Parts: sequence; C-alpha cells; structure tokens
Amino acid sequence: MKAMTLILPTVFFLSVSGPTTLPAVLSAKPSAAIIAQDSNARPLNTEATIEPGSRVGPLKLGDTRDRALELFPKKSEDQEWENSCGTTLDWVDAENPTGHGDLLIRLKKGKVFQIESTTTRFHTAEGITTFDHSEKIASAYKDLRAFTLLTPPAPALGDRPLVFWIDKKRGIAFTFAYYPQEHKRYLYKITVFEPNKNFCPEEETTSSPKWQSIPPYALEPPPELAPNLR
Repeated sequence: MKAMTLILPTVFFLSVSGPTTLPAVLSAKPSAAIIAQDSNARPLNTEATIEPGSRVGPLKLGDTRDRALELFPKKSEDQEWENSCGTTLDWVDAENPTGHGDLLIRLKKGKVFQIESTTTRFHTAEGITTFDHSEKIASAYKDLRAFTLLTPPAPALGDRPLVFWIDKKRGIAFTFAYYPQEHKRYLYKITVFEPNKNFCPEEETTSSPKWQSIPPYALEPPPELAPNLR
C-alpha cells in the first residue's frame, strides 16, 4: 500500500462552491487515485469516519465556529466567505499524501449545519471516500434519490453538471463529477447534513430552478435538462 501511495499524483480539487477566487484547481487525473481507492486493504480510521447526519471525523453538526477552528486551525491557504447559505470555512487538506482536498464547513448563526469532504482523509463506515466509483455507493446505500444542479459546468470537474445522490432521512449526499478521459463519473464530494433538514448543494438552495430531480441512481441529466451533453 505504501508503494502505491508514493506513485499517486498530487491532486488539487476545484471546489465549485466558493468566493470569486476559487480555492483549488484539479491539476492531475483522478484515475490513479481511483485505482488506489479500489483496494480493500485500506484501513479504516474511526477518527476519520463520516457518519450520516452527524459528523465528519471529529467535527460534528451543531459544533460552534470556535470548535471547528480548534479541530481545523486556519492556515494561510485556507479561506472563508459568506453567501446565501451562511458562512463557509474552507480547510485545505494540504498534508494528505494521496492528494490535496478540502473540508468545507458551513455555518449559520455560529453553528455547523453542513460539512463537505473532498478529501480521501475521511470515509464512511463502508469505506466510501473521494474518487470512489458509483457502484460502491449504490451497493451500500439503497434508498438514494438523484438530482442535478444546472449551474455553468466547471472545466476542472468535467464540464458537466454535477450529479447528487441523496438520502435526506439519513442526512448524507454524494456528489459526482465527470472524468472526460475515461467517460465516467467519480465521487467528488461527500456531504453530511441534519436529517430531514435543508441541504445547500454548492451554495444553491433546493428550491432553485437550477436544482432538478432525475431518476434514482442516474449519473447524467436527461436530454431535456442538459441537451448539449453527448
């Protein structure tokens, strides 16, 4: 496993939610990291577990801003901004040996209401993490609904609308980006939110006309929603 880690490229993610200057850029193919994630030999660290409707690692929904900054101290590369969904703290996982990612901490009235991981540092109890294939998520989560967000596609995320698989009752969402070279989707982000409460997809609201339901477990918007996809 150590040898595999050493050959992985450094990966920077483009967070499509952020200020005018986005915090990171996808500068390497995700395929090498996908190969690494297919290994069942990766140990699971309970301190890095993503628990639906509850926490990402040590950070819990409902924690204060001070607690969030205690657990994830602000560094020079980290950012903070305001939007219609509240305040976002963007903590860059700069020391992750399998490639840099981000932890996006969303706050309202000084309390954490949503946590988003684009880093392989964190994983679900089933071992699901960034770069995993959709089949792994589908086999572990049986009641997911699918949505797409019809905002302008980001080149670093495949120039296609993001696709979301969501279990609102459990409080977890899986966001898929597109990898053009392999003509397939990969897991870009895992989001935890309070069960049966509002979810902010990429700083949009679920009442936005840009937020559209698609068939369960679909990985592409239908032609009537995204006619330019091929």
